Amino acid sequence: MSVRWLVATGVVGLAFALTWAIGEGAYDLGQTAALEIAAVTAAAIGLPLSWWSFRGQLLDEPAEVGWVTWRRVPSNPALALPRQAEQARMDEIFRGYQGKGSPVVVITGPSGAGKTQLAAGYARARIAEGWPLVAWINAGSQEETFAGLLEFADALSMRVPEESGSRAVERLRQHPPTGKQPNVMVFDGVVDVDAVRPFLPAIPGWRVIVTSRASSAAALGTELAIELPAAKDLADRTELTEAACETLGRLPFAAELAEATLREQQGGLDAYLERLRTVAVGELLGDGTDGSRHEERYPAGAAEAVLVALRGAGFDSDPAVRKLLGLLAVLAPGGASRGLLYQAGDPGAEYTITRLTRWSLLSTRMDGDCVLMHELTRRVVLDRLRTDDALPQAIAQAADLLGHATFGEDQAWERRGEGDQLIAHIAALSTNAGSVSATLPVETSERVLGLRQWATRQLSAVGDGARAVDLAEAIRTECETLLGPEHPDSLAASDNLVIAYVAARRSREGIPLAESVLATRERVLGADHLDTLASRYTVAYAHEYAGQLDDAVTLYDRAYAEYARVLGADNPQTLTVGAALTRVRQLQPVGRHRAAQRPAPTQSADTPE
Repeated sequence: MSVRWLVATGVVGLAFALTWAIGEGAYDLGQTAALEIAAVTAAAIGLPLSWWSFRGQLLDEPAEVGWVTWRRVPSNPALALPRQAEQARMDEIFRGYQGKGSPVVVITGPSGAGKTQLAAGYARARIAEGWPLVAWINAGSQEETFAGLLEFADALSMRVPEESGSRAVERLRQHPPTGKQPNVMVFDGVVDVDAVRPFLPAIPGWRVIVTSRASSAAALGTELAIELPAAKDLADRTELTEAACETLGRLPFAAELAEATLREQQGGLDAYLERLRTVAVGELLGDGTDGSRHEERYPAGAAEAVLVALRGAGFDSDPAVRKLLGLLAVLAPGGASRGLLYQAGDPGAEYTITRLTRWSLLSTRMDGDCVLMHELTRRVVLDRLRTDDALPQAIAQAADLLGHATFGEDQAWERRGEGDQLIAHIAALSTNAGSVSATLPVETSERVLGLRQWATRQLSAVGDGARAVDLAEAIRTECETLLGPEHPDSLAASDNLVIAYVAARRSREGIPLAESVLATRERVLGADHLDTLASRYTVAYAHEYAGQLDDAVTLYDRAYAEYARVLGADNPQTLTVGAALTRVRQLQPVGRHRAAQRPAPTQSADTPE
């Protein structure tokens, strides 16, 4: 429901009420005559308003579809530099494009130069003009890119149950423009250029913006290279001197941090510069050539500005501040929703977010829900946690948080958007956990592994079998290498791989693996163990969706008998296996081909519910 529709309805209703009241009271008309006059008046006013409302819904306003897609655009920064020349150059490139597809502008430049804010400024300007579709895709990782594209596809009703996400994304690439203006799609923070290339729109009518510091990104379209602003430009818009801006590396974000620190702390600019000189950056933010952790070096003064702000905001003295910043540092770079962060159990979470936003250590998106951390702040926080031997604790806290946020497979499709975001967070957490695997407690490693297993089952449950198989195969290989093929986690990973094969319409490949897991569990755990029972179900399940119905009936029958013997005939899991047996028996006369084409159910092989 658009704002224009609400305005039009309200005006027509008010016109009707006023005309009726005035007509009956002032002119001594009867009720019938007053109602007729009011109806005619409202209709006269309503017709042009209806057209205005209709046109707004189709062309001018990003109504419900727009809200779902553009809400991820970053909000205005505290220090907004004018970018008229760059904005004009973008418009010139877009308008002058003569190719067959859609024009792509690739914004490149040093880290911290303002690439994201330049793209966000263009997107916000188009939203203000009423362009119908403006999509913002966080492209810092493959999982985040997929999550953003699937959210966009969902907004346009292009995602179908039990169908791979890749097909929905392909529909999105082929989607024609809506209304008179082009559609806008921004891929922000592209790291893997080749991974993003297949997602670019395939038909005319789009304006595509890519921001990236990768040297190969320019090959995606027309490059728009930007430089760091002059120290004088920063000084003119802040309370800083040109010399101070040079010390901060001329990074707009660092200048914004300095402004916030000056506002929140006493002492003035000289005291602030002295604090900058006293902090030790050490080996933070190396360029990678000396074995350090990061590929690109930020100016030391910018890192010092983050360290001073962290100290002033309570990173060393306030556990709530340290925990929140630690969570955001190890989760997906595209930010985390307030709803997720609230689940961390801190009753003062909103106060902490507001406080860190005042310090410019955090920011938000246009909808105010997603909490963001600048990449420079992320690097410094991670290095501080690593230096303090506190990174394993931050990873453990994030694993607990994501564990509380996960949900059962019966809700997989209904909560698919939430699941896509959780999968992106789990991928980022897994990467950070791998960086400190030698010092990570065993229980934390197991929780992270459990989250990755959940991500596999979630992908399988929504029909995204190809991605599920890729993830499940990687997990299985890691588990067997580190733990051995007969370890319970390795066997669970193999079971999840079977489910992924079914979701990917590769059930026949899963049958030998399912049978191998069952044999191993029978030998190692015994026939009555719950994992063994689950494997019996999995073997039957794989045969069913491979179209081998006779074998599936026999296997389900054996599984039902074992469940009933161990758990009882009235146990919910026993009843689920019995229902599967009944279903396959009913399918047998219909034909095996039909069963082979049916989509995989959402139940997990480990918990047949």
